[in-house]
Amino acid sequence: MGKSKILVVDDEPFNVELLEGMLSTDYDILTAYNGNEALEQVEKNSPDLILLDIMMPGLNGYEVCRRLKNNDTTISIPVVMVTALTEKKDRIKAIESGADDFLSKPVDQLELKARVKSLLRVKEYYDALMAEKEKLLIFKSALNGMDDCVIITNMSGDIKYVNPIFEKRFGYSLAQVSEKHISLIKHPESSLALDKESIIQDTRHEWKGNLIGVNKHGLKLNMSLKCSPIMKGNHMINRVFVLREIVCLY
Repeated sequence: MGKSKILVVDDEPFNVELLEGMLSTDYDILTAYNGNEALEQVEKNSPDLILLDIMMPGLNGYEVCRRLKNNDTTISIPVVMVTALTEKKDRIKAIESGADDFLSKPVDQLELKARVKSLLRVKEYYDALMAEKEKLLIFKSALNGMDDCVIITNMSGDIKYVNPIFEKRFGYSLAQVSEKHISLIKHPESSLALDKESIIQDTRHEWKGNLIGVNKHGLKLNMSLKCSPIMKGNHMINRVFVLREIVCLY
């Protein structure tokens, strides 16, 4: 991965050069000398963190921060207010505008690096979480579009998720089967082992079988079943059951 990008915003060139000198060894530095330039840099280069002066002519730091935090595409960028203002009311105003942290001028280099490193770590965790959320949305969309019934359970077979086709075929909503055991859908005539003890003791990575299922209204359903694990590292954390109705042709 490349270096994180930090945008330094200050109307005094000396202050910009000072902060750039403190951070340029470890980070890629972007610069802006007023509020409008800052917003343009954010739009063009999407920095990972912003060091923002408050007292600037025209668009001041409060307003720049407020605009960034009111925008869904920039709300997660950490903003550190770098200011010579020390009054409590000034800090309250910065908090109200959405600032994530403060640094007082003159800036101490060790404190600056520590604050930057901490906030970038938080941003990294946030980005990773958003990436996982996007994957989950794609995964859920794929499941919702399947013609097969899908059931996700924990390792002992307690139901955590069912897709819309399951709800249609078996007549149960997710709310009705959540935390109930998958054996709920097994007809007494079925020979396939789906009881809790059998599932807990099953150490196979993947297996298939035929199931005589039963829906909410007592109707029997002949299904082919495939069970696969959901892995986290080297550990199985959940099971996925995919059921397809077997259509008999006469």
